Amino acid sequence: MKVVMGSVAKGYGLKMPIRAHLEAQGHEVIDVGCYDTDTFYKFPSAAERVAKVLQDGEADLGINCCGSGTGAAICTDKFKGVCALSCESVQTAKLARIVNDANCLCMGESIVAPELGCEMADAFLSATFQDMEGIPQKVLDFWKEARDEAFANGEIASARDIETLA
Repeated sequence: MKVVMGSVAKGYGLKMPIRAHLEAQGHEVIDVGCYDTDTFYKFPSAAERVAKVLQDGEADLGINCCGSGTGAAICTDKFKGVCALSCESVQTAKLARIVNDANCLCMGESIVAPELGCEMADAFLSATFQDMEGIPQKVLDFWKEARDEAFANGEIASARDIETLA
């Protein structure tokens, strides 16, 4: 599977172990930055870079890391065709795919330890939309309707440079 990954400096310490974990499993990772912790990177620019790869169909799913996961999720989710959710557990990462068909998992380095982040990434990448037994059809229909509405809204991402505080 192709996975786009992004972060800011505060998420870099979470992104890199997850990236190594995914590559060791044979996933292709497209890293759109940041590439070090020496510079303060603005999370809206990292988010747009992740969204652009997803919109262009160059990756199946995305993972974006910042300090809390919140800024990454808010900024990545504003783009058309992207559903980005901030998660703090394996179960929420799995349900983000099953219920919401999220295509971008956001996590915070201050909240999620690298080992847990790897487990969350595995759960997110292996889950499938609506793959849950015992759910009534009317609920499944609602999930699809909500997903379609969410994916239809938003902006088209541009090829954006990573912005820093200078």
